[in-house]
This record gives sequence, structure tokens and C-alpha cells, in this order.
Amino acid sequence: MRKIMAFTATRAEYGLLKPILRGIKQSPKLELSLVVAGEHLVQWKGYTINEIKKDGFKINEIINSSLASDRKEALIKSVGLTTILLSDTIRKVEPNILLLLGDRYELLAPAIAALIQRVPIAHIAGGETTYGVLDEQVRHAITKMAHLHFPATWEYGWRIRQMGEEAWRIHVVGAPGIENIYNNDYMTPNELKDQFGIEPQKPIMIVTYHPETLEKVNKTVIEIEELIKALKYFPQYQQVITYPGTEVGFQSIIEAWHRYATDNPNVILKESLGSKGYLGLMRLASVVIGNSSSGIIEAPSFHVPTVNIGERQKGRIRADSIIDVPCEEKEIVKGIKKALEDRDFRQRLKGVVNPYDPYGDGNVSGRIIKVLEEIPINRKLLEKRLDFPVPEEKRNYHVQ
Repeated sequence: MRKIMAFTATRAEYGLLKPILRGIKQSPKLELSLVVAGEHLVQWKGYTINEIKKDGFKINEIINSSLASDRKEALIKSVGLTTILLSDTIRKVEPNILLLLGDRYELLAPAIAALIQRVPIAHIAGGETTYGVLDEQVRHAITKMAHLHFPATWEYGWRIRQMGEEAWRIHVVGAPGIENIYNNDYMTPNELKDQFGIEPQKPIMIVTYHPETLEKVNKTVIEIEELIKALKYFPQYQQVITYPGTEVGFQSIIEAWHRYATDNPNVILKESLGSKGYLGLMRLASVVIGNSSSGIIEAPSFHVPTVNIGERQKGRIRADSIIDVPCEEKEIVKGIKKALEDRDFRQRLKGVVNPYDPYGDGNVSGRIIKVLEEIPINRKLLEKRLDFPVPEEKRNYHVQ
């Protein structure tokens, strides 16, 4: 039986990993070893390790390495401490494959530890582009460290191939968050009301705003104030706001949200809704606002429009339901009004096709599990070679 070690450090990443973790757990050929770290262990960010336990997963190792600061030095030290602690975990568990999802800086720690201990790395969601954040460099660094690639779309698969990764290592699977939608793995309206005090009958906006990590902290403060001024134009909506991720400048965003929520009774501020709560709310929302990848990747499957603000998601493939605006009060208001009031745009939402569901079936975990079960684990898997494609190979990835 193959041991698959999976690592999760954030609420969003866990929500995407969940169907894959279930698939590993149910496979007669695989054994799951789950490592939990980062934000999951932070009380004031919702202590989301409880969500993992509630979902029935056995946690094999807890890596408590988060520092109570959003300073650059603290985040660097956190990565270093995680690397040290994980090196012991990997030596003890001796996994056959390490499974990572996404592009956040926390993933550098398990990737480095596994690479040096000669454990093959399987990476989900490579090949994407987000020019406005450090994730861009992290993602591509992990792609070059990884031995198996599970990109969400054909174009992302082609990008990985263009990076010199051998074609047999690349398996286009779709975006994991889409599978949760197909599985109806989200809260009902009544559950949202009981757990979070959200009124399903009243109009809803979801708002999530993360720091643009290539910018200075004072720029983040200016941006969040621009967003707040725009949101004040829509007091008739329940504005459900979730905390940002742990990045440089995130505390200034949280402080601004608390000031806004204190003065506005229509604002519902939550550390975390959990993956089930977030998707359940998205299904009911009139619009998704902010700069979270969920507005780009998951929202189109619900035919819910997204007002995507700023540069953070610049470069991602987009459905026609996305409205891109700069982080300026007037432009944000204009984008929200288009999402809510433009009849032609609202009509087109019904026919939106989500590019992150390339097979139209949402069976992301099934495709990943099959590869994890069947791929030979040998020297060939570990031995990385540069192998650049010829132009004709584009056809294999459905790219023009």
C-alpha cells in the first residue's frame, strides 16, 4: 500500500483538497497521512483544524509553527521552522509521495523537506499565473521541484510542458473546488442562518480581500479603504466578509474590516466560513467581490458574477462572468452595479462555461487517485530532465 502524505496550512487549500483526501482514504491501494499546519492552528482565524476533524480525517501530525505577526521576518521564520519540523515527520512516516496543492509560500517548507529526502512530489494547480503576488514565483518553483503535475486546465498543462516538464508527468484534471460543487458539499440556507446568522432571503454579497504581496503595506491600507468606501454604496445587501490569508499586511485589512463592521449593521464579519459554508453562501450570493481565486475558479460554476479587484489574480484564465476593476472606489462601484443591474450581463450569466471544469464532470479526485495508484515509483520518477516541447504538441493540450 502506498503512503500519500498530504500537507495543508490554510482553510481555502483544505477545502480544495478535501475530495482528494477522501479519495485517498477510500482507495484500497493508498494510505493517507495528513499533516496540518499554519492558519488551521490559529484561534483568531477560526481554528479550522476543527473543521478537518469534523470531516472525519485522522490528523497524523500537527506542525505548530505560525508566529503572531504579519511582518516579513515572521513569515520567513515560520517557513524555516516548518521545514525543520517537517523533516522529522517525513523521516518518521516515510511517505511514497507528498501531495501539495496551490501556490502559497507555506508550501515551500514541505517541498524542500521532501526534495532533500527523495520523496516524489505531486503538485495540484500548477501552470497558473497570478502576476500581482509572490505566489507566481512560488508556484513555478514548486512546479520545477515536483515530479507529478495535476493542472486545472489544458492551457495550464501546456504551460507546464513549456517549462520543460516531461509530458508523461502532466495530467490535466480540472480544479478541485469544482468537485465540491458537483458533490453538493456545501451548507443549506437554513444551516447558514443557524451557524452564521445570515438571512438567506435577503440579498447577499461575499467579500474577501487579500494583500497584494508585491505591494507595500501602506498601499494595502489605501486599497482596503477604497473598497470599504465602495461597499458603503450598497447598504441594502448583507455583506458577508471573510478574513484574508496570512500574508504581509493582512492585519491592517482585518483592523479595517472590524472598524467597518462596527459602524454598519448590514456587515457580517467572519474569520472563516469553512469550505462548506463558503460554497453554500456563494451559491446564494448576488455577487462575489474582492481578489480571491474562488471568485475566478468556483463562482462561475454557480453562474454568480465576480467583481475581481486589482492585480492579485492578473493572468488567470477567466470565464465571462468575471468583471475586472482597479482598486478605486468609483471603478469598484461601477463593476458591482454592472454585476447586479446590467440586464444583458445578467442574462449571459446563465450560459457561462467554467474553463476550470475541462471535462464537464467535476471528477477531479478520480483522475488524481488513478495516477497516484498506478504511477511507477522508481528512479525515473525522481530523475527530472528538461524536455521542451515541439510546437505541434499544442494540439495535445487543446491550445490554439
